[in-house]
Amino acid sequence: MNINTLATKLGNIANVTKISETEYEIVTGAKINPRTPITLHLAENNGNIYLSDKKNTLKYMSQIYELKSIDVKNCITAVIKIYGFNISSGELIATLKSDASVIEQYYSMIICIGQLANMYAFFDKP
Repeated sequence: MNINTLATKLGNIANVTKISETEYEIVTGAKINPRTPITLHLAENNGNIYLSDKKNTLKYMSQIYELKSIDVKNCITAVIKIYGFNISSGELIATLKSDASVIEQYYSMIICIGQLANMYAFFDKP
């Protein structure tokens, strides 16, 4: 699996910009709200290639939700578990296992971010 090959695949469906030899920025065209676009990063670290939101989802959510609330934490955990993603130091991460999975993971991450941003639907108030 090669980060440049994956960036090329993603470039067929999104605007991809090379940041460094080990990182690309992906402007998805999707929005977390009417004013805020969802931007992802394709990165390589210690031989692992992953998609990341660069902490943007939780930053956005912290303006709406009480992130320390047990109900909110449980909802976040449940949503990311559905997709098999992780949160590390506030960063939503999807580790890529194969070239074939990159497009599926890309779309899954966009959907996951949307569900997290709109989980107020499950609470009486955000």
